[in-house]
Amino acid sequence: MVSDASTPLRSGGDADPRVTVVIPLHDRGRYIAETMRSVLAQRFARIEVIVVDDASTDDGPDVVRGFLDDPRVTLVLRSHGGAAAARNAGAAFAAGSSEFIAFMDDDDVCEPALISALVEALEAHPAASGAFARGEYIDADGGPMHGRAFRSQMVSREELGLADGAVSGHYRGIDQVFLATPVVPMGALLVRRSAYEATGGFDPTFAVGQDWDFTIRLARRAPLVVVDRALVRYRRHSGNASGNHARNVRTVRRIWATAYYSGENTRADAALLARVWRTHQRRTSVRKIAQGRALLARGRLVEGLVRIADGLAHRALLRPLRRWRRPVPGSVGVAEHRTIAVERGLVGTAR
Repeated sequence: MVSDASTPLRSGGDADPRVTVVIPLHDRGRYIAETMRSVLAQRFARIEVIVVDDASTDDGPDVVRGFLDDPRVTLVLRSHGGAAAARNAGAAFAAGSSEFIAFMDDDDVCEPALISALVEALEAHPAASGAFARGEYIDADGGPMHGRAFRSQMVSREELGLADGAVSGHYRGIDQVFLATPVVPMGALLVRRSAYEATGGFDPTFAVGQDWDFTIRLARRAPLVVVDRALVRYRRHSGNASGNHARNVRTVRRIWATAYYSGENTRADAALLARVWRTHQRRTSVRKIAQGRALLARGRLVEGLVRIADGLAHRALLRPLRRWRRPVPGSVGVAEHRTIAVERGLVGTAR
């Protein structure tokens, strides 16, 4: 799934980048400057920033051009292919010296310690394929939202993946990312370049959820390690890609089924995913049946019966349905997408 290859920007030397930050950009001219400033303010010195513009119709590319006086910045102009294709294209431009890749969204903001904390975590845990930090909500104007709610929500989602007798321990393995990814926002994750390339990159047939699908495939090869600090601010606004509920439900089911039936699962992986699935379905069934009975006790007959029926359906669903693996309508990326021009820091010339 890795996008078209290209010549690395730099190679060799103690000052050359060890971390490539890829930012897919599409119609986020309002936010991209704040995102860029936060990335360029990282305490970790050896970074490069590759912004991949996915056929924006606003002034986003011009805003990025205002940062091209910094030699660490590159702007890649692409025909429309979606966020996954843009991420893959950006990774293909990574410098030869780059050991790690981060994928920052075009409206999120990171703390100055993010990259250094994640690099330190990966250096301390050589068995890990990636490291991730926590996030917090900000609103459209960058103001804080809901206190520590986002961080608490992600920890709760992470616990969903724990089967009885799970063995991930300090690491986050496939058992903990299968049912609910703890890695949100995407900019909170730093991956080893070798691990990224081994997965094949992001699947462009996912309009949303490509980050979760990627994280599962990453954790299948080697586990992730968590930096339990809120180092990324996740922006909530009306343009968030995750706002379509019906599409999101179908995407979640597709991710579950794709992971569950993957030909890359070892026998141990398959057994672990089956145990995680059964445990989750039993717990969900118990919870929904209890909710239904409580509704019945309050005289809400129809709602109660519907909730109980839903709970019984969860108990009967022994595994994800194979048909869930089909691409969600409207989610398939554009097949023909290409690089139009590359503008580099200081030089600013296209090739």
